[in-house]
Amino acid sequence: MRFQASALTCLIGAASIDSLAAFGFAGQRSSFVAAPLRMQSVAQFAPVRSTFSMLADGSGGIEELKQMAKEGNKLTLSAQKSPGLFKAGGMAVIPAAALLGAVIVPGGAIAAGAVGAVGASAGFIGKNRLDAATQAAAKPTIAQAIIDNGVDSAEVAGVISNIKETFNVQDEDFANMCEDVYKRYIIGMVKTPITMTSEMKELTNLRNALGMENLAVGEAHAAAAKEFYRQTSIFTPLEDLEDPDHPDRMSIDKFLFLSERTFCQGGETKQAFKYEMSRVAKAFNINMNEALERVAEVAEPFYQKALDSTRGKLDTDAVSADMLLRARNSLGIDELTSRDMHMSAFADEVKSLLVGADDAATARFVDGAEAREILGIDDAEAAYEISAEGTPLFQTKALAAMNEAISGDISSEAAWEQMKGRQEELLLKDAAMKDLLASMVMQAMGKPFEDTMTFANVNNEGATYDKLLDSLGAKESCRAVLQQSGWEEFADFDGKFFDPASKSSATGMLNRSDRLRLYKIFLTRSVRNSESGKELTDENYEKVKDAKRMLGITDEDEAVEFRTNFGPELQKSLNMAMFEIMGDDFTTELVENLKVIVDKTIADYKLSQDLVAEFASPIYYRAVSLINDKSPSGIPSKDSNKQLAALQELLGMSVEDTYSAHLDVFGNQYKQSVLEAMGSTGVITKEYREPLEGLRTRLGVSEEACRELYLDAMDERMKPMVEWIVLELERTMLTAEQLARKRDKDFGEDYFKSGKGADGTLGIGAKANIMTDCMNLIDFYTENDIAEEKEVGTKSIEKKVMEGDEEKTTTEEVPEYETVYPITGLESGAVTPELSELLFRQFVVGGFTTQGPQGERYEAARSKFGGIIGLDKEKQDEVTSSIGGTVYENYIGNSMKTKGKLDQQDMMFLANIQNKLDISADKGEEMLLDTQKKILKEEAAVLLRDDATPEMIKSFREKCNSMGLELVKDLGLGKGSIDELFETEISTALVNGDITIDNGDVLSEIQESLGMDPEEAEKVFLGILQKRAQGVMKRIKAEFLRGRDDNCAELILRMVRYAQFVNGEDLELNVNETNAWKTYNMYDAMDFEGQDSKVVEANKELLKTALNLNE
Repeated sequence: MRFQASALTCLIGAASIDSLAAFGFAGQRSSFVAAPLRMQSVAQFAPVRSTFSMLADGSGGIEELKQMAKEGNKLTLSAQKSPGLFKAGGMAVIPAAALLGAVIVPGGAIAAGAVGAVGASAGFIGKNRLDAATQAAAKPTIAQAIIDNGVDSAEVAGVISNIKETFNVQDEDFANMCEDVYKRYIIGMVKTPITMTSEMKELTNLRNALGMENLAVGEAHAAAAKEFYRQTSIFTPLEDLEDPDHPDRMSIDKFLFLSERTFCQGGETKQAFKYEMSRVAKAFNINMNEALERVAEVAEPFYQKALDSTRGKLDTDAVSADMLLRARNSLGIDELTSRDMHMSAFADEVKSLLVGADDAATARFVDGAEAREILGIDDAEAAYEISAEGTPLFQTKALAAMNEAISGDISSEAAWEQMKGRQEELLLKDAAMKDLLASMVMQAMGKPFEDTMTFANVNNEGATYDKLLDSLGAKESCRAVLQQSGWEEFADFDGKFFDPASKSSATGMLNRSDRLRLYKIFLTRSVRNSESGKELTDENYEKVKDAKRMLGITDEDEAVEFRTNFGPELQKSLNMAMFEIMGDDFTTELVENLKVIVDKTIADYKLSQDLVAEFASPIYYRAVSLINDKSPSGIPSKDSNKQLAALQELLGMSVEDTYSAHLDVFGNQYKQSVLEAMGSTGVITKEYREPLEGLRTRLGVSEEACRELYLDAMDERMKPMVEWIVLELERTMLTAEQLARKRDKDFGEDYFKSGKGADGTLGIGAKANIMTDCMNLIDFYTENDIAEEKEVGTKSIEKKVMEGDEEKTTTEEVPEYETVYPITGLESGAVTPELSELLFRQFVVGGFTTQGPQGERYEAARSKFGGIIGLDKEKQDEVTSSIGGTVYENYIGNSMKTKGKLDQQDMMFLANIQNKLDISADKGEEMLLDTQKKILKEEAAVLLRDDATPEMIKSFREKCNSMGLELVKDLGLGKGSIDELFETEISTALVNGDITIDNGDVLSEIQESLGMDPEEAEKVFLGILQKRAQGVMKRIKAEFLRGRDDNCAELILRMVRYAQFVNGEDLELNVNETNAWKTYNMYDAMDFEGQDSKVVEANKELLKTALNLNE
């Protein structure tokens, strides 16, 4: 057991020495010392001392202080004896002769004659040296004060405090002196390797006497550790310091223990404890964990003595759990360690509580409640320890009682009473009893099984059978004893003790092959031992069942053994009956007599119905084959069916059990009859339906199997029909050369777009020559009732009902069905997935382009044709939508090119297309919108690519607005494209004056129509103004340069119009002052007759601002 000290022990206060004295080991040495060491006696220094002081007289610390008190030079010793004189000498210069006299002459007085004798030649001793001598004398004086008064004295702290004043020592110096005294003291303590519990209190008293804080104590311990290790390692080899029994190693461990206790009891924080303890550990060249382990090795023996003492004083009320707690806190024993030590102590106590241990048959436990309470042992732990001691004693008695019950010497009740009484004597709990009794069963059954295997291994089946009977008897005796307990755990006795997979299985010693061998021997011997030697009697059958449960034989293994050993007899009986019944001399009485024979065989060997059915099926199959061999047409006669029915009843088979044989033998005949009934048209007419049903009954094939055969025949007939349609499709789509390559063409391409513009045929090509073949395929499928209606759920329908004279509408839940196509062109391999879509597309196009009743017939059959070739509803809708998309795209494109928009007539046409192609309203609207978007996107691309006029852009955006489409969101035009359209449309209008400050709302209308953000539109418009204004200014300067001033008038008016939009600002014109004034002066000189003078003046100011003339 190792003590794992931690910083948590710092929170535990120091316990009184009386806490340890209660257990009889206060002042004792640690028991981990191999042999006591001789300690040097120390003389008494005080006449009156407490008990603890007298114990401390033997302390190595006191001995070290005595040595310390003797240290110092003559000047120091003199200052120590007369501190008052030396203190006075600190205020004035003392003649050297006087001082030398004080040194030479003993005593406190100075001889007057000595002054003259020495003379003035001795000189003077300086004040500083006297002060140093006085302070140096204080440390030995502190040591002497502790020696004289004792560390536990109430007065020693005051005496030490007075020394500081008497010797005029500064606070810091005095604290260092106290640290030195403490360091010397602890070094002296550990020189004696034996650890005593009193030393913990001794160090605490010393610390208090010296008035040391935690920091000072830590420094003292660290310094002492370094010094002590230095002194020790000089003479002691490292290998000796690693020997736990070497005195110097014991001294180091003692130092570690006292340091750990001092830091913890001093109330250090976790971090401070770790820091201080690690310094001490490092001084001894070990790590923290090892140091704490060595501390535990010192502390645990003390606590073990406390536990031993506790056990010895349980009846005296002298100990309690609280006293143990105080002892743990004092020694620093953690909870985990103390728990282990308590359990060990209680285990020892349990042994002492066993009364009459010399006699295993009568030994019993007495109550140990007091020990449990004081040691803190809960009931479960106590029960475990008691069980550990009492189990062998109980097993001895229980096994003896169980064996007596097995041998019949005592009843099961008496055996249980003996076990129960022994349980009470040994204070065993029921939980422990249950496990023990389980082991008793395994032990009790071990001997019978061992004897059984001995005989089985030498092939002595007779003796093996007898021993198995003995084992069954032992098992029943064990069951009877345990049933007396009434415990639920033993209710399923066989499952608990004879399940091979269970840990408590009594057959665990037997492997599977041995258990099967024993069961086979027991089974066959049970039959052989009957009166006839060929019968498993009811009594023996029950024993066989018991043996099965005892040996852990599974139902599957049991069936195998019965089949192996008795199956041949059953097969012989059934074969004989089958041949007799299927012979030419069949009578009803024959069947009855044969049934008696067969039933006797089954009953004699206790054969299961599963085993009979296993042998019956192949025998019946052979009978059906015999009938088929005797039937030239392959169809059994009525007499043959009567014989089969009799055999079926004898074998105990249901009609359903016979279907498999009839299907294998007669199924092909039914399929061939279906193919023949189709005739040349491929359709089975009504006159052949009833005969086919009668044929099914005579062949004995199930309705479901016949349906599968019927579908196989239909699939066989339908496959070439589909292949022919595919070939016709290829002829309409491929050239002669392509057709010659035999379908190496990728048919996934869209063959219906002509690649030309709209030409009145909607851009779709349709070949009607395969439509007839497609309709023939649909008729074949329909008239032969191949499609099936499958219930997929329910739906609500409304019904009109009359309640009295009032008609009301009610809701009713009815089954909902969907049409299922059990055979398809895809599944048969007649068509590939790509061609199936192409074929369906062609059928849809054919129906769409055909008018009149025939077109309506095509449209009605569209979904059925898709199902027949193997396309699901989603794929059909996808193909239909793609065709609709093509129609929409071509038609709408035509209309928008010719009329610019769709009118009511166009919408009606599209609605008609939607109905013809069975396109939903939502889907049709989606297709219309997608087509419009596509066309407008293409138009936008043309506008942006070519030189579009403002009129074209206006027409385009108005068209988009009328359709409710946004250029950015719906057509996906980017910001740059929108800006370009905006600039193109307004630039010309700005130049020619169609857009002025007076009709600026036109800009807002264009901005909103294009879907531009107002701020973004303003930014773009400003850029356009700047570019146009700068272009105008450039032309004006060019005209000035060439002397064509007359050409500038219109340009200057245009500049004024541009300036009006921005109040003359932000046009960023690059013009020199000369040209600027020339431009302005020309404007100022223009004729503005008839115009508002205020407007003219305002325009002049705007022009000035634009030309930077206001700066």
